[in-house]
Amino acid sequence: MKVILDESLPVALADHLPGHDVSSVRTEGWRGIKNGSLLGLIERASFGAFVTGDKRMEHEQQLEGRPFSVLLLSTNHLPSIIPHVGKIAEALDRAQPGSLTKVDCGRFLPRRTRKPDSKPGPIRRLPS
Repeated sequence: MKVILDESLPVALADHLPGHDVSSVRTEGWRGIKNGSLLGLIERASFGAFVTGDKRMEHEQQLEGRPFSVLLLSTNHLPSIIPHVGKIAEALDRAQPGSLTKVDCGRFLPRRTRKPDSKPGPIRRLPS
């Protein structure tokens, strides 16, 4: 299947989807194009599936009747996605044109770090 990855997803994901002809919004030169216009380009280029992490896609865009499917990943963090590539490949194999399939790849929560020159805040004691 001819698959395109949204610009928010790591291009390296393509290496983990053998058996599919995978491109990306970046590779196609469509970076920065708004979703409505982007979906039209994807349609005209005859892609069979669009893989994205954009949670707004299902609410802001008309996907029914499109000649390609949309896979919505729960994260765009590659190390979180890699253990779930089997689920993604399976979802691509089952995808129907005009459908949206959510693929749970977990969530990535970056660690918060202090700036090197910052001092820790005061310690507050809770009443006993």
